[in-house]
Amino acid sequence: MTSASPQLAEPSAPSRTPWYVSSAPPRQRLRVIVVETIASLVALAIVGALTVFTHDPWLIPPFAASMALVVGGAHFPLAQPRNVIGGHVASATVGVLVGLIGIDALWAGALAGALALGAMKLLRMSHSPAAATAMIAVVPVIPRWEFVVLVGSAAVILIAVGLVGNKLNGVNYPHYWW
Repeated sequence: MTSASPQLAEPSAPSRTPWYVSSAPPRQRLRVIVVETIASLVALAIVGALTVFTHDPWLIPPFAASMALVVGGAHFPLAQPRNVIGGHVASATVGVLVGLIGIDALWAGALAGALALGAMKLLRMSHSPAAATAMIAVVPVIPRWEFVVLVGSAAVILIAVGLVGNKLNGVNYPHYWW
């Protein structure tokens, strides 16, 4: 009685690609990159113009990161309208509430950024750039609750322009609204 032993495959040799060869995804078509860049510029310019006309801080740094997600990573959950708008509004609210405590702005900013993450996770509205919005909201540049409305309105503008930019690129966006 002979038992047939299964053939053991020899392990393949490890791939020896040079260190300088990237395994990152290929570059997108130039047209896609140009449309995403222009959409980001248009959205941020609109929000910047609102800053100039109203003298209120509509354009804050987290919005540049938000636009990068909305047009450059439209398939990510972080880029969906619920997350962008809800994340910024929730984080601005957290920042305003922490700012009311009256502790040193440095520590209030750290606390607000951390609590904003927790609030966004609880609300299922994670949007990483919005954690920075909470830190900005701690120090009132304009009346505190007005800042929350301003941030929510600016986030709506980003989404509106992102809808157009993604449509021009043939991207199905958003994957969900709520």
